[in-house]
Amino acid sequence: MNNVKLIKKNNLLQNLNVYKAKKVCAMIKANAYGHGIKEIVGILDGRVDYFGVANAEEGRFARKHTKTPILVVGKTEDFEKCKANNLEIMVESVEDVKRAVGHGLKDNLHLKINCGMNRYGVSESGGLKKICQLLKEYDVGLKSVCTHFSNTDDREQTLCQYKRFLELKQGIENIQVCLGGSGVIDYDFDYDMIRVGIGLYGYERAGLLPVMEIRSKVLKVVFVKQGEYVGYGKKYRATTDGFYAVVPVGYADGLKRCLSGKFSVFIDGKRYKSVGNICMDVFFVRVDSKVKIGSEVVVANDMASLAKKANTISYEVLTGFSNLRGKTKIV
Repeated sequence: MNNVKLIKKNNLLQNLNVYKAKKVCAMIKANAYGHGIKEIVGILDGRVDYFGVANAEEGRFARKHTKTPILVVGKTEDFEKCKANNLEIMVESVEDVKRAVGHGLKDNLHLKINCGMNRYGVSESGGLKKICQLLKEYDVGLKSVCTHFSNTDDREQTLCQYKRFLELKQGIENIQVCLGGSGVIDYDFDYDMIRVGIGLYGYERAGLLPVMEIRSKVLKVVFVKQGEYVGYGKKYRATTDGFYAVVPVGYADGLKRCLSGKFSVFIDGKRYKSVGNICMDVFFVRVDSKVKIGSEVVVANDMASLAKKANTISYEVLTGFSNLRGKTKIV
């Protein structure tokens, strides 16, 4: 197989150390942001306090590789699967608590408060009071009370959301507080555990190291005459005679089609520009006669740069490479 997803273990561990002043819930949802749940759990197991997943199915898969507590951070309806795999869950309503307790998850509950994201969590004091009354009635000891900030780059907004969280949390004493957002460490907030996502993988904060690198090999070298086209749609026409490499990574592998002709790669250590439309399975690079079949290609190692060129965010570029047809290798 030509394609390889390299996971840089030391970079991941250095990124983790940035957040280790607090307990860490390492987010591994969306196939660990495209890096691979199995691989990331294998590196971080025993080094973090929790793993965070989006749903019970992700939790079921992660549980095969770790005994570390796993928290389902999204809203779940699959209480049976959560119970069977010893997954901890978020609750945000009286109905959530009733159903969770009914399925034997009394000791696995975290309370989610919505302080402004408006995604998950209880949003008003009346509803929170009812939940707390029911928790007392059922003699439930919460694992934590949690919230997630919508934009930690916006200091004013984040401070307002934290104030709202504290207002709603009044009366819930002596319990672990978990705050979501890699940028939380830049604030003087009172909390016990931080939910770390994109920062763990090397993005959205200065000084972090990218963990993923996509490599491939030249599948074919084609000689194209001046005036001929390369690829679909007549997007690229050769202005001179020259050589073009075919690299077996396409939009089906996560290389977004909107990046066509906008990015460069390194082949045997030299930079070359991609050309033409990215195909489902391959893309094209204008090269010189030194490039041969089998030459190594560094397709992507700076997802933030690709994201900027694609007018999107690094999260989307990273998770797209979950589809890479090839092997994953920890280095």
